[in-house]
Amino acid sequence: MNFRLTAIQLFVRVTCSVVWAWLFLATAAPAMARQVPITIVHTTDLHGHVWPARDYDGNEGVGGLLRAATVITQWREQHPHLLLVDCGDLYQGAIESYLTEGQIMNAALEWLGYDAWVLGNHEFDWGLDVLARAVRASPAPVLAANMQPRPGTAHPLPQVRPYLIRQVEGVRVALVGLTTDAIPNWSRPHLLGDLIFTDSVDALRRWLPHIRAERPDVMVLLAHQGFRPFGDSPANQINRIARHFPEFDLILGGHSHQAQAQARVNGIPYSQAGYYGIWVGKATLVYDTVTRTVIDHQLELAEIDAHVPKHAGLQDALQEDLERARRLGSQAIGVATQHGSYRSRYPGHSAIQQLIAGALARAAGTPIALHGILAAEELSAGTVYERDLWRIVPYENTIGVLQLTAADIRAILEDNALLDRSSTQFLGVYGLRYELHGYAPPGERVRHLRHANGDPIHPRARLPVALNSYVLASGGLRFPAARRLADDPITRLHWVGQDTRSAVRAYIKQHSPLTLDAEPAVEWFPSPPPSP
Repeated sequence: MNFRLTAIQLFVRVTCSVVWAWLFLATAAPAMARQVPITIVHTTDLHGHVWPARDYDGNEGVGGLLRAATVITQWREQHPHLLLVDCGDLYQGAIESYLTEGQIMNAALEWLGYDAWVLGNHEFDWGLDVLARAVRASPAPVLAANMQPRPGTAHPLPQVRPYLIRQVEGVRVALVGLTTDAIPNWSRPHLLGDLIFTDSVDALRRWLPHIRAERPDVMVLLAHQGFRPFGDSPANQINRIARHFPEFDLILGGHSHQAQAQARVNGIPYSQAGYYGIWVGKATLVYDTVTRTVIDHQLELAEIDAHVPKHAGLQDALQEDLERARRLGSQAIGVATQHGSYRSRYPGHSAIQQLIAGALARAAGTPIALHGILAAEELSAGTVYERDLWRIVPYENTIGVLQLTAADIRAILEDNALLDRSSTQFLGVYGLRYELHGYAPPGERVRHLRHANGDPIHPRARLPVALNSYVLASGGLRFPAARRLADDPITRLHWVGQDTRSAVRAYIKQHSPLTLDAEPAVEWFPSPPPSP
C-alpha cells in the first residue's frame, strides 16, 4: 500500500480535523462551563453576646457566639473557601463585651476568621473614642459606605471602608457595606463627633462606579438595615435600595432583629440572621464563569438552640474575659421584696418603669422623669444580681435634664400617645399625673397634666425633667418634640454624667430591700367618658 499523501490530501485531512475539533469545543462549551459555588455565612446583631443568651420568648441558653461557632466551623469544614460576615451591632449589649470595650468580639472575629463586618447604630453608644480603639483593633475590615466626615474635618474612623473585594476560587466578590443612615435620630451629637450619615441610595450612587471599575463578578450588599415587606422606614431602606440597584446578587440585612431565612426584594435574594447569634445564616450563590452571572442561590438559617454545644476552642481562647464577665454577672446588688413586672394596666406605668424612672430622677436630682421600660423583662423577688440589671437595662443611655414648661412636657407626651401602649418605647411618667384620652385626635390626647400630688403646674414655670439620651435624640423620630426641645437653648440641656444602668444600680443598692410597685399615675380613657 502506498502511505504517501499528496499535499492536497494532507491539507484536506488537517482542515477536517480542525473543523471537527472546533465543532466539538463549540458544542461541549456549555457542558464544560465552570460553575463556582460561593458560600457566605452571616451573623447580625450579636450585641456582644459570646455567652449564650435569652431570646425574646424567654428561652434561656440559646445563641451566643460560643454556640454559633460550632455551626460556623462545621460549615467552614464543608466549604473551605466560604466568606464570613456580620451585619452590625457587634459590640454593645452584653457584659463580656462591655467589660472589654468590644475587644472580646474582636478576638472572636479573629478566631473565627471573619472577612468583614458592618457598623451598626449601637456601635456608637460608648462614644467615638472607645469605638475608634475597637475599630483600629478589628482583625476584619469594617464597612459603611454611607458614613463620612464633615467637610474639612479628619475622619475619626479612617479604617472604615465602603467596600472590599474578596476572591473565591478566582471569582471576584464585592462586599459593600451600609449602616443605617438614621443613626443621628438615636445618638446625640456628642456621640457622633464630625461624622455624617448620608442617604443610602445617594451613597451607593457615589461608590458603585468605583466598585464596578474593579470588575467584580458577584456583588453582595451587607446592610445594617432590615427588610420591611409592607414598606420602608427611615431606618430601614431595603426596598428602596433594591429598586435602585438591581445589580446586587444578594442582600444580607440586620438591625430589626428579625430572623428571615429568605425573601426576594425586587428580585434580589435577601436573608437576615436574627439577633444574639440565635440564628446563623448561610447563602450559597452559584456563579457561571461562561455566562458571568449568578445562576442559582440557596438561602438558609440554622437555629442555634440550647442543644448546639458551645465550641470548646473558642471558649478556651476567650476564657479569661468570659470568666470575668461571669463573676460580675453573679454579683448581688440588692434584694427585691416582691416580683416586679414590666406589665401594667396603666399606660407606660409599671413597677419596672417606676424603678428606672425613679432612679433617673434621683441621679439627676429632679422631681420629674419621663422614661419607659427598656425591655420586656421582669425582676423576681429575692436577690437581684448584676445580670438581672443588664436584662432590664440593656443600653448605656446617658441622662440629660431639660427645663420644661407644662406645654413642653405635654408636647413630648402627645408624641408618646401616638405609640403602641404595649411597646417598650412608650414613656411612663414619674412625679406627674395626667389623663390619656386614646380616642381623641392627635394633639388632644394628653389632658389635666399636674404634679404627682395633684397640684396644678403653673403654665410659665420651668421644671427640671430627666430623660435619657435616646429620647433626647428623638428615639428614632418617635419623639420629635423632645429632640426639638433639647436643641433649644432655652431648655438648657444639662448632662448628668451618668448612664441609666449605673443610676438604677445605685438606686437598688440604696433602697434595698426594694419594694417594686407602682401607684397609678395615668388615667386611661380608651373611649369618651360618659356625660355627667
